[in-house]
Amino acid sequence: MKNFRFLLLLPILLISSCGDRYITERVTEQVIMNTATRYYNVSARDWILVEDRWGDPKDSKGTFFYVDFAEPLLTNWQMNNGTMNAYLSTMDGSLEVLTPLPYDDFYRERSSPDMWTEQATCEYSVQNVRFIVKYNDFGIGIRPLPYTFMVRYAW
Repeated sequence: MKNFRFLLLLPILLISSCGDRYITERVTEQVIMNTATRYYNVSARDWILVEDRWGDPKDSKGTFFYVDFAEPLLTNWQMNNGTMNAYLSTMDGSLEVLTPLPYDDFYRERSSPDMWTEQATCEYSVQNVRFIVKYNDFGIGIRPLPYTFMVRYAW
């Protein structure tokens, strides 16, 4: 009989031990987002080499190339309230492979022990998207290959 009374009191003890803990349900608003996907194709000759103030393309940080694209989607409102994700787009047969930026790759010259890095990244401002390729100090004299970048905008 004592066990029966304990079983009846157990649920009451468990419920009352919760104290002030409770779950509130908040009503959420439906958010409608606009999205856009853009592909930017950059040929090898489109890359612009940035030179230092003496006109030298090489400095202690390596070489720096960029290319700009006008992008009317990037308004002040989009810059303050939206987001973008940039990717390097490559093809593996018929399958598209997206690699998030920044992307670093490492190379070694066969005839030399020198190794260098290549970094592809992206910057954006109002109505402009800039893609950048940088090489460290051992990658001097190298020009970027043609690349395709994919950017997803959301606002």
